[in-house]
Amino acid sequence: MSGPDFPGATVLSSDSRYAALCTGFNQRFSGTPAYVQVCGSPGQVVDAVQSAIRNGLRPTVRSGGHCYEGFVTDGAGAIIDLSPMNSVYQDLGMDGAFCVEAGCTLWDVYTQLYRQYGLTIPGGSCYSVGAGGHICGGGYGLLSRKFGLVVDYLCAIEVVCVSAQGNASLILASPSSPDPEIQALFWAHTGGGGGNFGVVTRYWFAPDLPQAPAVATLSSVAWNWSGFTFAQFSRLLQNFGAFFAEHSAPDDPYRDLFSLLHLTKNAAPQIVMVTQYVGNDLTLLDDFLAAISNGVGAHVPQAAPVGHHLLVAQQDGYRTMPWLEATQTLNGSGPNRRGKYKSAYMIQPFPDNQIAAIWNALTDPTFQNASALLQVDSYGCEVNARASSDTAVPQRSSIMKLQYQAYWNSAGDDASNLNWIRTFYQSVYADTGGEPISNSVTDGCFVNYCDTDLADWPSLYYKDNYARLLDVKTFWDPRNIFNHAQSIGS
Repeated sequence: MSGPDFPGATVLSSDSRYAALCTGFNQRFSGTPAYVQVCGSPGQVVDAVQSAIRNGLRPTVRSGGHCYEGFVTDGAGAIIDLSPMNSVYQDLGMDGAFCVEAGCTLWDVYTQLYRQYGLTIPGGSCYSVGAGGHICGGGYGLLSRKFGLVVDYLCAIEVVCVSAQGNASLILASPSSPDPEIQALFWAHTGGGGGNFGVVTRYWFAPDLPQAPAVATLSSVAWNWSGFTFAQFSRLLQNFGAFFAEHSAPDDPYRDLFSLLHLTKNAAPQIVMVTQYVGNDLTLLDDFLAAISNGVGAHVPQAAPVGHHLLVAQQDGYRTMPWLEATQTLNGSGPNRRGKYKSAYMIQPFPDNQIAAIWNALTDPTFQNASALLQVDSYGCEVNARASSDTAVPQRSSIMKLQYQAYWNSAGDDASNLNWIRTFYQSVYADTGGEPISNSVTDGCFVNYCDTDLADWPSLYYKDNYARLLDVKTFWDPRNIFNHAQSIGS
């Protein structure tokens, strides 16, 4: 455990580390707090929160620095950096539960759980993302169709909360607590998002975490944009949606398969589909590729990286390797750049009007950015085995999860990229006011892909769970110490 060995560090503006620790992974956002307090133990976090309150400073929290908006940096008085708290261990004092400190990156979690215990969590592919924010937003990844969401295995949290009197203290919360308010605090952290209720310092996961797959088989195929027609594009999206509409029940034999369809702006050379399969019957992967390609035209090998994902090199069509190596190969963190993101859950395949809107945005001749795309992730199966109210994540009936993305390097390109992605998004959901409301086709947005453009974000992120989250916020953060542009109650 890292805590007692690290005395903490206060990084002031005169310190050479200051600029780096005040800038997010998304380089659009950089703050000017009074200081950054780097913490190595839960006790140091309590002290850091108390000090911020005493000095009238708004505390914000940084784990991996991957917040898609400026919630950590914008208007921050004191940034509390948890990165030294990066241990993963089995805690016999918690009945053998596995403790993940909130400063871990996902790669810390994967490597330590795998190498020491042969276990894993179904977390994200961007392995420099911090566990602190990833988990409390729900947490999903390439194993989620097989194993569900990360929070489905959560059994306790440790969080620094602030009382009405302004006193910071550590609270251990679990669903088995005799106190219903503590039970509610735990539930709120199963998808209620970060920066709302306090500072999570440690997570505990049930002892029966999933066994990590022995191997994973990767497929990476592409369709060249050159000569690709709207009819082919439409068929591709229809095939992808129809396949996962048919194969998203919890017990479906394709639950071992997770696919990412990268619908790139046509300034890039190819549309790319990357698939991970961790089952034992490779004919299922063959059949999947055949179903997606039917009527689209033969796919070709991926020739170049796409978005923030690396090129997946293959031999003889597929590439099979130990699961941990596959996870490293599919790492989607990418370089530090400027970016903008939007999201949507799909509970039905793409309707024709959405397909046309997507095509129009991706083929817009006035915008040429090869690092702009719509990523369509397969979803469902074990994710959908839970009820909407079991956790704070309410979207438990989706078949696909969408992430609109644009990446660029210069601040001078902000306006063109933001205009393109905003226009793109509004056009896809033009018949529902420009946002993917919960209806028969779409089901809102993912809180960890936060988007300050959203007007009705409480409903889009949380649906009917928002009222319950608001009650938790009122009880556990009565002074609204932890707040940002889209915090509960704002």
